[in-house]
Amino acid sequence: MTSSEQEHPPHFLRVARFSGERPAGRAYNQLQEAIFRSPECELSVFRFVLEREWHVSVLGDPPAETLERRIRQVLSRGVPASLPEEILAELQRRRAAATEIGPWVEGRYRSGGGTPE
Repeated sequence: MTSSEQEHPPHFLRVARFSGERPAGRAYNQLQEAIFRSPECELSVFRFVLEREWHVSVLGDPPAETLERRIRQVLSRGVPASLPEEILAELQRRRAAATEIGPWVEGRYRSGGGTPE
């Protein structure tokens, strides 16, 4: 992550906690699809387990109003949540690394690992 990204957290951050892996997976896939189909969108979607609960987060630049509505709709199936600073910093780091690779990057990480599977 660049020093600029560390100093300026994402302007857009939404996080929801889900009842299990499947509901979180559905939300994650729906959000990936919505973001993929949105022109000039600078957002990343993450799905992960935090304190034994599945979470989905979207972070990056503020999206267009229609996409933001879709994000709210999908995440409303879960419970709004917040992230500890160290988790947010890690997601920002992964977003920055993926952005350097290309406009659309998917990766899977094992718990505690910093390299994709």
